[in-house]
Amino acid sequence: MKVSLYIIVDISSSMSEMGKIHLQRNLCRYAVQLLSIDQGKYADIDLRFYQWAQNISEISVQSDRDIPALKTEGSTSINVLSDFISQSINDTERQMFLILSDGNIANSDILNYQNQLKLFPDLIIRTVAVGADADLLKLKKLSTNNSVHLSENISSAIDSTIFGAEEDVAAPESTTQILRAKPTEPVEDWDA
Repeated sequence: MKVSLYIIVDISSSMSEMGKIHLQRNLCRYAVQLLSIDQGKYADIDLRFYQWAQNISEISVQSDRDIPALKTEGSTSINVLSDFISQSINDTERQMFLILSDGNIANSDILNYQNQLKLFPDLIIRTVAVGADADLLKLKKLSTNNSVHLSENISSAIDSTIFGAEEDVAAPESTTQILRAKPTEPVEDWDA
């Protein structure tokens, strides 16, 4: 069964600072390369790119599999994002969303966004923090599992979106909760 992965790229004016718009383009390039390198693992993934500010529009991957230059404009509209996600959901295929953003979003809009997405309990949305000034708390609220990935962990973010479970991610309370895997074969002692 084909699975759609929508990568939504924030192109608001705040992304023009500190080279964030260029970082996003490179993250998208990486996603294209990752899916073509490990075709067995990602065989059923239909990868789609969208740019998001006041509107959402598709980004066409070029014939050489490159991502065109992104241009910043205006501010992001969280209502446009939630409407896009709601309209993209259908019963015939599974959709997943990966949002690349700095989280420069009004707090008042986030509550409405979260309430609208509660209508879709099987929805999978992950976020990637772009830029050193990214608002991690807001980005966590955009995610359906209350987590956020750093941009250098884009591969983990993609895998979490496609293969990950929907439980909240929690760190262990102490190191005693971390289990060590036992070796399956005896370790040879070369000094004996």
